Amino acid sequence: MANKPQGVVRKVRVAPPRATRPDRRVVRTQRALGRALVDLMVARDFRDISVRQLLERAKVGRATFYAHFRNKQDLLLSDTERFWALFEEHFLARAAGSMRVAPVRELFAHVADYHAFQHSLTRSGMHEPVYDLLLGHTARLIERRVAELRPGAAMTARWRTVTARVLAAALFEMMRWWLDHGCQPSAQEMDDRFHEIVWNGVARASG
Repeated sequence: MANKPQGVVRKVRVAPPRATRPDRRVVRTQRALGRALVDLMVARDFRDISVRQLLERAKVGRATFYAHFRNKQDLLLSDTERFWALFEEHFLARAAGSMRVAPVRELFAHVADYHAFQHSLTRSGMHEPVYDLLLGHTARLIERRVAELRPGAAMTARWRTVTARVLAAALFEMMRWWLDHGCQPSAQEMDDRFHEIVWNGVARASG
């Protein structure tokens, strides 16, 4: 695994709730830059992408870019956080009444569509910081859902946190295996199997 590139300082964090909706112009700018970065990463090595190329593709000014991001690494990690926030919001809106703790089906279907981007991410040396961000967010979501769905489970908060971290890591290992095997079996089958693992593991940990 490549070392973390210099200038990458973003940490996994839980954003505080906001009282107001974000400015629409800011959201449009961030989306345009995120799309431009993904398109460029599919076409070339991340290390060869310049801020100028990003600005030209996104049609965004330099001052606007640096008002929001330190560099292209910061843009990538910010876009990863934005991506996960949207995924989590969509998942929680639809997970009510189910025993699902993470959007496995949705996540697998998404990465299948962006396989070329996954290869680019690995080549770029940015796989590790992106992985760390997603792992942290996924673990917190799993921990939250387990606490909601099994509030009486005989598990301390510390062990629930540890268990959620292990399960999140298992999810991403399953995704790696799935991509290496031609995205088979289906994303739904992988979702079903992951949740079997989750609840069997929680039952054992609580026993």
